Amino acid sequence: MGQFDRLTGALFDPKAAFADIAARPGGWWLPLVLLVVSTVGFVLAFTQHVGWERFMRQQLAQSEQVQQMSVEQQEQILEQQLQFVPLVAHIQGALAWPIITLAVGGVFIFVFNVLLGSQLSFRQVYAIVCYGFLPQVLGGVLAMVVMFLKDPADFDLQNPVASNLGVFLDPSTDAAWLISLLGSVDAFSIWVLLLLATGFAAAARKIAWSKAFTWVVATWVVWLVVKGGWAWIWS
Repeated sequence: MGQFDRLTGALFDPKAAFADIAARPGGWWLPLVLLVVSTVGFVLAFTQHVGWERFMRQQLAQSEQVQQMSVEQQEQILEQQLQFVPLVAHIQGALAWPIITLAVGGVFIFVFNVLLGSQLSFRQVYAIVCYGFLPQVLGGVLAMVVMFLKDPADFDLQNPVASNLGVFLDPSTDAAWLISLLGSVDAFSIWVLLLLATGFAAAARKIAWSKAFTWVVATWVVWLVVKGGWAWIWS
């Protein structure tokens, strides 16, 4: 397959596409570039169209400790955060996906090679992970479309597309760990899980798709528990 066929196939004809990716695991850089570009583009669009001041004011309004301070102290904290939060967001947008894909690739090398006895190369696993996360590119593009269609005052940076279960919760009343947990259960993440299972089943031919999917979902659930526990500790 050519690169364009792989990109479209990974999304809409994954069985054939991931069989080709598993056999020839090169070309992982293209979906990775698309992930980085869509994320950086979203951050830039948010900075220009919505702005960080409104978002940071919303975050400070949810902090009981900050609300107990004087107006002058709150404004001072806001000014300090506005000096570095936009810069950190842009750096994070550029570095997040390379770090995430490497970490996820390492985890699944352990799952499939150590726990399940497969003999996958890291190149195979990494290519599957990069192509498997392609739905997040569509999610980023859709988030930008929603951003420009909505009033900037109504745009929710933490839930831009309302595609997850966290949309039914209220940040002012519901627990942070529950919001973190349900906020990760969204349509694009489930799509990613399906693609990853297809890719690993294609690469590890002795493992059925159902078994690959079970282990991919189990690994994701462990991550959700860790993420929710971390949010609970710091809430």
